[in-house]
Amino acid sequence: MFCIVCEVHETTMILGVDQRINTGSTSVRLGLPLAPSALANIERHLHLNCNKWDTQIGDSSVLSAHALILAGHEWDWLCNCAEQLAAEMTYAESIALETERYCALAGVPAPVRRLLGTEQNQAKPNVAVTRSMRFDFHPTSTGWRVSEVNSDVPGGWTEATELPNLYASFHPGMEIPASPLDAWTDSMRSVAAGGGVALLAAPGFLEDQQVVLAFMRRLHGERISSTLIQSPSALDWSSKGIRRIRGSQQRVSAVVRFYQIEWLCNLSNNSGWRNLLQTAELAVTNPTISVLSESKRFPLVINDISGCTAWKTLMPECRDPRDVDTSDWDGWALKAAYSNTCDEVYLCGDMDRAERQQLILKVRRNPTKWIAQRRFDTIPLYSDEGLLYPCIGVFVVDGRAAGAYVRLSKRQVTDGSSKEAPLFIDRTDFAK
Repeated sequence: MFCIVCEVHETTMILGVDQRINTGSTSVRLGLPLAPSALANIERHLHLNCNKWDTQIGDSSVLSAHALILAGHEWDWLCNCAEQLAAEMTYAESIALETERYCALAGVPAPVRRLLGTEQNQAKPNVAVTRSMRFDFHPTSTGWRVSEVNSDVPGGWTEATELPNLYASFHPGMEIPASPLDAWTDSMRSVAAGGGVALLAAPGFLEDQQVVLAFMRRLHGERISSTLIQSPSALDWSSKGIRRIRGSQQRVSAVVRFYQIEWLCNLSNNSGWRNLLQTAELAVTNPTISVLSESKRFPLVINDISGCTAWKTLMPECRDPRDVDTSDWDGWALKAAYSNTCDEVYLCGDMDRAERQQLILKVRRNPTKWIAQRRFDTIPLYSDEGLLYPCIGVFVVDGRAAGAYVRLSKRQVTDGSSKEAPLFIDRTDFAK
């Protein structure tokens, strides 16, 4: 058995409910490793049947030989926390939308900030909108911590849905978490009623194309017509009312926007990105307001709003970089407000002096584009590959927890080199 390094018990008050955080040896552990031949078969299935092709980093597979196994009570607790975090997040967004100061505090790009400022004066769209997000949880020596929420274009849908099924025969008796793709599909049935769906993703990014293809397969299974587009200009914005794909008669009742808002606002003015982000006639998922909570500076907004107990309990302390004492950088991580896959996340205490000083100078030139987050250390798991640091990304679709995207990293930062693993739930007495 591969066990967690140490065991911790902590009681935390979340919205008035006592919950026990247990990151002990029977609560979070790794399964026995799969044979290389089994992993090769799983990889082949992902290529041929799941539209997942990014399974290699150099000469190494991104698929973990180990599954992550979580005690049933621990998984239930994480799901409960994720749902509470989602509810508090949407509440804080509604408060923040009332004043431009909060949007500026979060570091929302200025062009989008102006759109958000007018959105509150528009009639609310009379359409259903699917809302999805992913909260990243880490077991630490002081209990579970949430590093961030991916509320704009969360990834990991195929991995969270397919990997547990593909590894299941090697882990008999284990419960498989709910599928986020199933939850998304259920929600989209009503959103897409009466017309087709346009699936928008930025060209040139394989991982994004894979996600929209997974969505497209699900819509096809529901007999909902869908079209892949790579720019808002593919939609005809010339007249009010019914929207269509430009140059065709195909009606569009919803847009699945898997294109980061901070990228969209860099498109040309005639691309139609403003129409997409402020339309009141078309269901667009995720909604524009998600740009606010997607920012890694969003905890600064949360800190200024009463309530939000789950956020203030589970999220490490966050500060504007200008408010960090120059002698205290070892205890902080620096994150770009709109970093992707931890491409701009730095543990200051692990950097050499010159490199860190250069980074701090860069941050001070544009401090509102960065956040300082109090460093926490994820508890590692022993494996035959060495120590692995788990990150459990719990999906929330329309307010309900729905599966998890698991990554196992060889370092404290969960980045693009991390292994992808399935999550299994152990509800035996041994796991209690």
